[in-house]
Amino acid sequence: MAEHDEIDAPALNGAALDWVVRTGSDAFDDWPAFHAWLEADPRHAAAYHATAADIDAMAAIVPPEPVTPVVVAIPARRRWPVWAGGAIAASLALFLGYGAIETGAHPYAIETAAGAIRTVQLADGSSIAIGGATRLILDRDDPRVATLEHGEAMFVVRHDDRDPFEVSVGGARLIDVGTAFDVKRVRGETRVAVSEGAVDYNPGRDGIRLAKGQGLHVRDGKATVSAVDVASVGSWRDSVLAYENVPLAEVADDLSRALGVDLRADPSVATRAFSGSIATAKLAGDPRLAAPLLGVAIRERGGHWVMSARS
Repeated sequence: MAEHDEIDAPALNGAALDWVVRTGSDAFDDWPAFHAWLEADPRHAAAYHATAADIDAMAAIVPPEPVTPVVVAIPARRRWPVWAGGAIAASLALFLGYGAIETGAHPYAIETAAGAIRTVQLADGSSIAIGGATRLILDRDDPRVATLEHGEAMFVVRHDDRDPFEVSVGGARLIDVGTAFDVKRVRGETRVAVSEGAVDYNPGRDGIRLAKGQGLHVRDGKATVSAVDVASVGSWRDSVLAYENVPLAEVADDLSRALGVDLRADPSVATRAFSGSIATAKLAGDPRLAAPLLGVAIRERGGHWVMSARS
């Protein structure tokens, strides 16, 4: 749909409600089609959000129907009361011609295979680039929250002071302050690097604010802040892995995710620090080509690759 096209408001509102209904269902799994619809025209995302906001507002005013009390666990952020579903559906049906609406608030996982990169466009206008062998949890009802379980992701966030974007990682919280930032979770450690704006790590009395050009490394509960090269933040999206005093064990993990191979660092070199950049596209999937740069030997052994000291 071109920007100059006239818009059919009833049709757009109907489509938006249809997506709200579908994405709120436990059975919904057609996220690529949903994202394609959002990206087709900026008015789609606006209509989707407006419809979801109307449901939020109606959930707050529709009186509950008498029901047998049931104890349930309800997440804290932006959830529609379970009793409001029928009343809201009936009200919206009168306006848009739909007979029913199913509301829900459920997380869903996005997982990538090693060697793959995927970019997700969120309904709020933010985007997330997801590296290989990564598991990210998003929320169908709230595009402003995410959880990185393992792997690496680059967040480019549309900032909203009233509703900041929140990323959970390693038991900690990251809150955006107008931000583009990279988050990595490997070997029980967390790394954060900010290329634009700022990020609050565990905001509060003992929180840490990371500004543009700063990074954070959390290991065994200890957080260390250091300077980072802004140009290198998220460079893995362009097939470049950039490091500053990072152990080779972590480099091996990153190469495994980027190349789609199983590369392990032998204890003899696992803790050795490496600084530099690796152009993964030039490796053609063969980790041995990185050995001279890393100052190690890389050999195939028992179905996987091993990084070890040169003999």
